[in-house]
Amino acid sequence: MPQNAELNKLLYRALKSSSATRLTRTVQRLSVVATAAGLALVLLGSSIVDGFQWEIPQRMGQFWGHLQVRSLKSEVDEQRPHLSISQKRLQNLQEIPGVCRANSVILLPGLCRSSEGMEGVLLKGVQNDSALVFFRSHLVEGKIPNWSGNYSTQEILIPKSLASALRVQTGDPLSFYFMQQPVRMRKFIISGVFQMPMQNELGRPVAVVHQSVLRKLLGWPENSGGHLELELTDHRQMSEIRIQINRILSLQEECITLEEQMPSLFEWLRFFNTNKVVLMILLIIVGAGNLISALLIMILERQRSLGILQIMGLRPIELTQTMVSIGMRLVLKGLFLGNLIMASLYFIQRQWKLIRLDPESYYLDHVPLKMNLQTYLITNLGAVSIAFLILSLSALLLLRRYADQNLKFS
Repeated sequence: MPQNAELNKLLYRALKSSSATRLTRTVQRLSVVATAAGLALVLLGSSIVDGFQWEIPQRMGQFWGHLQVRSLKSEVDEQRPHLSISQKRLQNLQEIPGVCRANSVILLPGLCRSSEGMEGVLLKGVQNDSALVFFRSHLVEGKIPNWSGNYSTQEILIPKSLASALRVQTGDPLSFYFMQQPVRMRKFIISGVFQMPMQNELGRPVAVVHQSVLRKLLGWPENSGGHLELELTDHRQMSEIRIQINRILSLQEECITLEEQMPSLFEWLRFFNTNKVVLMILLIIVGAGNLISALLIMILERQRSLGILQIMGLRPIELTQTMVSIGMRLVLKGLFLGNLIMASLYFIQRQWKLIRLDPESYYLDHVPLKMNLQTYLITNLGAVSIAFLILSLSALLLLRRYADQNLKFS
């Protein structure tokens, strides 16, 4: 075996954890734990940010539509004219790649009155069961109305906030007043109560009724609606799909995205990216400090051994390579432990949703987690690269700084 290779082997044995002092072993273990915690926190923070940025627009699109096709406002009347909607048109829109649902919708503001008080409400008229998928998954009381066949269209779905404000429950009657000329009143029976997302963004609670009721109030003909609501499989395709839809619209129609309707919501979601970058920078600084501290203690505790090996002919670059090799061994242990911790947290939260949120403040009732393969690989490879760079520079500088002292101790 060449001399330098043998000296490298001696140096590795002198510095590795099994032959180190109690202080060195403690510092090395702390470095492993700090690396694991840092990686787990970065992955957790990234998955939380990605979860919010994915879950909130997707959920809001299920409720409100990622895209809306509507008539342009009249120059005389503030109200938008109704759209003429055929089943063939809905089918053509739904066949566009990326569109999973296209429905006709009518919106009409009104006042809701019970024995306990009165609240402003926006009534949303839907036509068929495909528009009720969101409400089925967010129903907290009662049942979804059955508007097919000969069943009554007087059943209504109301949000939980409205039920609490008016102190009503399923089966109770509600009176709605519509500011028309003259003022009109309709009575409904509460069929179910749902958890409404992002009520602050919409400005008022939204109740769901059958579209035919609102069409009669407005005096609109059959096969007409206020606008078309399109739900996408991926909200990130809103701009691309809108371009395709604009090609088939008339000059009196427009297509707007959810982001254009709720710019403050998307600004809030983009702000999470800044938090993610700040978190990563702080953890890199803390991790770098831990790795440098571990190397410094190993060098100071092994000054005599280092000095002897330098006299025997071990070059500074070889000392640096060995120190980096030992440091990377600690880093890889920490990365393995960090990935294991993150995988456990990810599975537990996705399965049981233990960490809960206030939906009125955060739009969701639990902390969402979403981790894609690209983010996972970039984070791990980035951690290895940054750790290697930090170890190489710090080992080179520390060994050069203490080179004379190493020889003196020998």
